[in-house]
Amino acid sequence: MTRSDLASLYPAHLAVLETRADEALRRCQRAHLVIPSGNLHLRAFDDLEYPYATNPQFKAWLPLTNAPGSWLVITPGQRPKLLFLQPHDYWHVVPATPSGYWAAHFDIIVIRTAEEALTHLPGDPARCAILGEPHSALGGFIPDNPPAAMAYLDYHRAFKTAYEIEMMAAANRTAVRGHHAALRAFRAGSSEFGIHMAYCQAAGQ
Repeated sequence: MTRSDLASLYPAHLAVLETRADEALRRCQRAHLVIPSGNLHLRAFDDLEYPYATNPQFKAWLPLTNAPGSWLVITPGQRPKLLFLQPHDYWHVVPATPSGYWAAHFDIIVIRTAEEALTHLPGDPARCAILGEPHSALGGFIPDNPPAAMAYLDYHRAFKTAYEIEMMAAANRTAVRGHHAALRAFRAGSSEFGIHMAYCQAAGQ
């Protein structure tokens, strides 16, 4: 499937998520769905980070897997808002500016520091359902994962949109290349590490 095909499937996917968000907010009696992407975690007594993993609730809305410190704000009747953290950093590669078939569907605000998000998040955290892990807290925006909202959203994650099904198919096509390479390496007598590396190389990981 091409990018244009994904572009044609994405609006319907977004519409489904917005409908689910509206109902989740109604159930927990909040006005805004606020979803942090998650933060980098430093190892204790070190300056190295644990591998970063995007909040699945964040990733369901848009195909960003390397956007730590970013926030998504969903308010019924308004365009989704993405607060995208792109710091000025001399030492590290920063996330690329959002682009692609999905970007036009969001109001994107680039922020340079994590704290800058506070000027663009809703005014009252108490009126927000904040979905994320504790380490994503920023100011008064502390993830509370309202049970009524989470139960509804988690249940409906089992029902995939056409866009999500295509994304899963694309992931499986990549995995098949990796498994075929691993099989060839195994039959050639490669070590377990060699088989692993053959998979990673074929899958582009």
